[in-house]
Amino acid sequence: MKSRRASEPRRHVLLVVPLPTRPPFRSHGEVRPQAFTFLARVTAGVLFPLVLGASGCCGCPVGLCTSLMKSLPGPGSSPPPPPGPLVGAGGGAGEAEEGASAAPLAPETGQAERAPISGDAKRPSLLLDPRVPIRGAIQAQAGKTVFVPHTAEVAAPVGDGSSFVVAGATGIWLHDTKTLAKRSRLVSTRAIDVTAPPDGTRFAYASPGGAVRVIEYPSLKQLAAATIDVPVRIRFSADGKRVVSGSESDDVTLLDVATGKTTEFDTDDDVNDVFPMPDRPSEIAYAGDDDEFAIADVAKGRKVFSSEPLVEGWRSSRSFFTMRDQQAVAFDPVTKVLLGGGDDNMLWRVDDLRGSPTIRAPIELGGNVVEIACCAGQTAAERAAYVAVDDLQVRAVALDGRLGPQFGPLMGSVGSFKIRIALLPSGDVLIALRRALFRWDPRTGEALRSTDYAEPPMLGASVLDADTVYVFCDGGTCMVHRAKHGAPAPDVETSILGELQGDGVRSTLAFEDGTRAIVTSKDGKIRLVYLPPGGGLEAPIDTPADASLGGPFAKRDGKTHGYVDAAGEVYEITASPRGARKVGTAAGSGSVASLDWDTASKRWRVNRAGHGFVYVP
Repeated sequence: MKSRRASEPRRHVLLVVPLPTRPPFRSHGEVRPQAFTFLARVTAGVLFPLVLGASGCCGCPVGLCTSLMKSLPGPGSSPPPPPGPLVGAGGGAGEAEEGASAAPLAPETGQAERAPISGDAKRPSLLLDPRVPIRGAIQAQAGKTVFVPHTAEVAAPVGDGSSFVVAGATGIWLHDTKTLAKRSRLVSTRAIDVTAPPDGTRFAYASPGGAVRVIEYPSLKQLAAATIDVPVRIRFSADGKRVVSGSESDDVTLLDVATGKTTEFDTDDDVNDVFPMPDRPSEIAYAGDDDEFAIADVAKGRKVFSSEPLVEGWRSSRSFFTMRDQQAVAFDPVTKVLLGGGDDNMLWRVDDLRGSPTIRAPIELGGNVVEIACCAGQTAAERAAYVAVDDLQVRAVALDGRLGPQFGPLMGSVGSFKIRIALLPSGDVLIALRRALFRWDPRTGEALRSTDYAEPPMLGASVLDADTVYVFCDGGTCMVHRAKHGAPAPDVETSILGELQGDGVRSTLAFEDGTRAIVTSKDGKIRLVYLPPGGGLEAPIDTPADASLGGPFAKRDGKTHGYVDAAGEVYEITASPRGARKVGTAAGSGSVASLDWDTASKRWRVNRAGHGFVYVP
């Protein structure tokens, strides 16, 4: 990433605003009568069509909603053709990849179907019910087996749209579109991206090490394979003949599926998104960190379009600072509009790309644009894109600037979160964000969330060789889960050991014999709940250690951990005997900055602001 200019638009600061943790969801098992569903969708089609300007606040553009209603298959009819190539994801490093065999994939079955959670798209929740087991895989990593929660990075519809695949930490999973249930695991190692062409006859996926493989569906035979240097995004061409990729190593790459040949172009900056141009097979549109979205002809080895001169010309007479890193790009073959968006909070539109390109006034979306799924609608007047903003929001935006239905936001302000969108033939939208998976119906506002995928930062984990323990807290109650590290398995569930009372979890301390001490608080004092290896939760032990202002923990050795409170009082927590004992006080009045064990003096060392290090005892 290069340094930013001084005259740039403000960058939003992450501010997490608590949202309702238990919205009025109903179980998916509560079947809505078919007549009521039909009436709800017809009502949505009548009430949503509002003609809004670019600054409109709500409602659904006439063309967008009517086109979505048209896209619903009637009784006995075939589903309409998919809306176009529009899925992919970013990624990072991971474990070693599977072998490069061209043999067909071998599906593995998972746990029984678990119903999704239904809720309002304007109040979706990422939170898991702590009383429901966490699902994940037992996988081999660095010579050990570990429990890895299922995560959803990106989804892509396959076949006729009745199924879709999800890429995530535990591989590639095949799902039922209607129920969101997992059917089988197709790839057993981490996948950072997956994409499919409109006809759903194949899909491609990328692994952390750079392997990109093209798989025929439903035969699951490998059609092509290549290796890309640090891929962050892959997309299929509309005809299914090409896969394009963007890379952090400043490249865009075109893979010809029939021949397996790859052609690269050096963009001179990190590439965040790519889009295969449908009218010129050797051209790739891309969005990058050079503050532009552009088009490269990889066969000729040159850039053929850049948004920069158009934007500079547009802003010359306006109070607009400059473009920022561009994160998303798409092209609509119906209207011939090229779309781009990124860290400048704008959705950009370029008209007459093949003639005399012109740029329209950008649409301000109130946050960084991280994804563009293009496009829904049958006619040019009805075309609309689904645009993701990094406050965890997805918005339907007509290409003339009118705003439509909205999913989220899930955050009070932007936080540079990744979101990936896939449009289904039915008109529904698949959304993968913060490793969770939703299916959203823009016509009714209903959003289904899969209960198979979890957001790892929300899982307070303690990992040992034998098992992983998670502690979920909701109010004054915490649920404790355990996953044993047995033989590798595609899909297992945690067992729930029980609940404990306390004001959140401060830490989970592990001892060399496998015992854990779950640290919570009660009435302003530290409370310890011990969990022996293979056993159940023991009765809580209340300690005299002050918890009101918190304090750091540190490990002395496999038998002892330390804790210092805000007053500088240092305690040692042990598994034998159970409990915490005070060993001394760090003198001084400065705030406590850190605690560690000094092996040379064999004493605890507390860093107090303004006083330096104080040794205890």
